[in-house]
Amino acid sequence: MKSFADGRFVAEKKLGQGAQGLVYLATDTQLNRPVALKVLHTQPVEALREARMISQLNHPNLVTLHDAFAHEQHPCLVFEYVAGETLAARLQRQGPLEPVAAVKLMAAVLEGLYAAHQRGIVHRDMKPQNIMLDEHDRPRIMDFGVASSAGERDPQLNGTVGYIAPEAISNLPVNAQADVFACGAMLYQMLTGQPVVKAESMFAMLHKTVSATVAPPSSLNSQINDQLDHLVLTALFKDPQARFADAGEMRVALLDWLEQSGEAGAAANDGRHSTIEFLLRRMRHSADFPALSQTIQAINRVDDSEAERIQSLSGVILHDISLTNKLLKMVNSASFGQFGGTISTISRAIVILGFDRIRSLAVTLLLFEHMQNKGHAARLRDVVLEIFFGGVLCRRLADKSGWRDTEEALICGMFQHLGRLLTHFYFNEESVEIMKRVAQTGEAETLAAQAILGVGYAELGEAIAKEWNFPDRIVTSMRPLPETKVREPANQGERLRVFANLAGDLLPTLAQSPQVAAGHLAGLSKRYAAAVSWKERDLHDLMQEAAEQYLNYLSVLGIDPGPTKFANQLRAMVGRQPVAAPAAPSELADIQVSTTANGTLANPAAVLSAGIQDITSTLVGDYNLNDVLRMILETMYRSIGFDHVLFCTRDIKRGLMVARFGFGDDIEALQRQFSYPLAPVHDVFQLVMQKGADVLIEDIDAESISQRIPAWYRSASAAKSLIVFPVIIDKKPLGLFYADRLAAHSLQLPHEQLNLLKTLRNQAILAIRQKQFAAG
Repeated sequence: MKSFADGRFVAEKKLGQGAQGLVYLATDTQLNRPVALKVLHTQPVEALREARMISQLNHPNLVTLHDAFAHEQHPCLVFEYVAGETLAARLQRQGPLEPVAAVKLMAAVLEGLYAAHQRGIVHRDMKPQNIMLDEHDRPRIMDFGVASSAGERDPQLNGTVGYIAPEAISNLPVNAQADVFACGAMLYQMLTGQPVVKAESMFAMLHKTVSATVAPPSSLNSQINDQLDHLVLTALFKDPQARFADAGEMRVALLDWLEQSGEAGAAANDGRHSTIEFLLRRMRHSADFPALSQTIQAINRVDDSEAERIQSLSGVILHDISLTNKLLKMVNSASFGQFGGTISTISRAIVILGFDRIRSLAVTLLLFEHMQNKGHAARLRDVVLEIFFGGVLCRRLADKSGWRDTEEALICGMFQHLGRLLTHFYFNEESVEIMKRVAQTGEAETLAAQAILGVGYAELGEAIAKEWNFPDRIVTSMRPLPETKVREPANQGERLRVFANLAGDLLPTLAQSPQVAAGHLAGLSKRYAAAVSWKERDLHDLMQEAAEQYLNYLSVLGIDPGPTKFANQLRAMVGRQPVAAPAAPSELADIQVSTTANGTLANPAAVLSAGIQDITSTLVGDYNLNDVLRMILETMYRSIGFDHVLFCTRDIKRGLMVARFGFGDDIEALQRQFSYPLAPVHDVFQLVMQKGADVLIEDIDAESISQRIPAWYRSASAAKSLIVFPVIIDKKPLGLFYADRLAAHSLQLPHEQLNLLKTLRNQAILAIRQKQFAAG
């Protein structure tokens, strides 16, 4: 019989053979126990380094690695021998599993896999053949033979075709999301009996993995509901960043599905789905809901990986003058004082405070203004104030825990109550009935809502969050936790859910007597002990800090909460006097500058001057040239109220002036068509570049200029007034700033404003010169 390690391990029989090598059932002669011994014929002996890393793993859902050594220059791995059958054999014998059984099994697999992910280890060959079901039917992950550290590139294509993630096929760095993809493929197969990818050749399968759309598992198994469809397809996204972050996050999502769907069956889910669709249709037919949805969806569509995401996000925000002004005032408030200085453009706000923070702040302010500033009854106003405070409280909890993206936590805290907010705002009759039922029966408002609406607040809020394209981690955070003791969060998404639920559980203490509140806080401290280490006093102090911060927020935004019950409860918590006299609710104050009735700025020179100062501060430090150019464009756009602004640069190879980026309605369409040859001189744009002259045209159809307006421009733009500032450096035309107004004779700029616009152009020249000098 074949032996290894100087006779210590004696092979009894061959258990299997795969792409990486042979597996034997062997006897450990020193410890007198059976083991599974794998000889990796395709791996270099250096792979033993990975084995030492894997040997640190110890989990009930993992097959333990006992030893590793070299044999004839090949790595050999000695694993615990587990009797049973593989998941592949089970599926071949029984066919697809029931959805609940499949999800429970996969959740156990993911629990073991997450132990590896926590140590930065990627399995890289997750497949049904590597899942052993032991005598207790417990899944055990086998064969970490090709595992690696997260973030490594694969010099050769390791793994099994059909389960290899697209990024591994493309030779990109492989992280935990690659294992998530493989687990998604396994779950798909468990639910449908079919592989995710089918093709006649290995090459065709690899090509389909990278490029082909995956059919929802429900198209092959009618027992699968929409939510489980979504979870499986999320794991199978082509972009790894769009998948679950790791095995732990995927496991939490599946456990949530089990909590909500579990044994209830498809019929109950179908009924709830129909009810939610009915409620969503009613909201969509409201006068203001579609516009709110479109703006939030546009903000969320700006992809984290998008190359021009600053441009895209600032463009969406700038479409809403009120939102722009509120956001600028918020980022210039004491809450963000650590960043120093004055921020006068959205573009710079994104650069200084970060893309994610500004995106989250924009959504928060947009929703808060929409809901609170409508002159509704005091009951709704209290609901809005309470829910926004829930967000601020969640933000404070996250901040206290050292959470990086506290503005995302603010959204999660608010969205924990999104269904309740939308019900009170859009379904007045139902909300009245809910409150009547609460008064009559004394039951919780959530139970009354379930009875009146047919679905819970949480389900309604989750449906809206999905329609608004919020990421899964935020949707997950909205789901209520079980009433039992809260377990330690397994990942970032689960921790966000803990913060959001804890913030919601803390809110009732505002209306409670000191004795009742103390008992409530003590109970929460015990229930959340495994997740957060705060005692009763800590929770009380956190609420006080959040209340002070919240009242300051309202002051920054120019909102007087008035004498409402909830506002007075907050004032009492921080030791302020309650407001007894009726007070007319104030509108959200104009921020940074005031606007006229038609939405244009009342003091353009002030905004231009603030932008110039802002850009000057930016030029002092290290900066990205495109960021500076966007700040200049945005300052022009907001101050004068142009319909479009563009920055164009010279394409030397083609001899063209082409648009690079800009702001305004349908700016992408104008940008695509804004291109013209630099010579010879035939039209006004060519003349601008040749002469280096600033040009203001009040009416392109005026007799004196109409012949100089080229056909390409008339086709590209409907604007009748325009202004062009060329960017000339060392007598060479490098680019230009373009701005327009649709109406003729609408660009009559005072001398002061014109000079300030020229100063902005000169700042662009300075920024370009500095970068040229730095480049040598």
